[in-house]
Amino acid sequence: MSSEEKIVEVLELIRTAEVKKRVIILEEMAHELESSTSEVEGLVEEALSKRYLKREGNMFRLTRKGFEVLRRHSEHYIHEKFSHGTGIIGRLGRFFEGNIRDWRSHWRHRHGLDEKSINGLYRGIRMLNGRIEETFPLISLKPGEKGIVAFAFGGRGLVRRLAEMGLTPGAEVKIVRSAPFHGPLEIEVRGSSLALGYGVASKVFVKKQVRAD
Repeated sequence: MSSEEKIVEVLELIRTAEVKKRVIILEEMAHELESSTSEVEGLVEEALSKRYLKREGNMFRLTRKGFEVLRRHSEHYIHEKFSHGTGIIGRLGRFFEGNIRDWRSHWRHRHGLDEKSINGLYRGIRMLNGRIEETFPLISLKPGEKGIVAFAFGGRGLVRRLAEMGLTPGAEVKIVRSAPFHGPLEIEVRGSSLALGYGVASKVFVKKQVRAD
């Protein structure tokens, strides 16, 4: 793992602490990253020198530049992992797209997201409680398992429909049952039971919760 990739992990931990409105210390970051305190201290100092972070008393906060680094990392992860699929068609799509420099334009012109949907995606990334690598599509959950909605990946019509169902960032959702062969899912969200098509559910990204009794 490169130094820049390790710095991104540090930024993710610090941003998560910000979302939770708590202070995270070097020793805690070292424990989370399974690294030494001295190495994490060096990464923090490098992030400070690159102006990804600023120091406020005994706290570290992400700068605008730091947010941009974290957002680009999250967008790259979503794009590589989910937006094209894992088959040969997806790999070919990513190959021909090459190195993406303007993500907003890419989401708009290559994936059909409008400005409101892109801003919603960015808002979900910004307020994510944890690492982007801890998120996955709702369809990955099994019956009885719960997740917390992190963000939705889709056009304005889809995002609006999901919001009307109560599937907004921070909402807890439970899988009641799922039909075979990519059939619909029955879910519980905000006290209501809903049926959700497989395609729509695949656009909702969650963080896993403990299995329900």
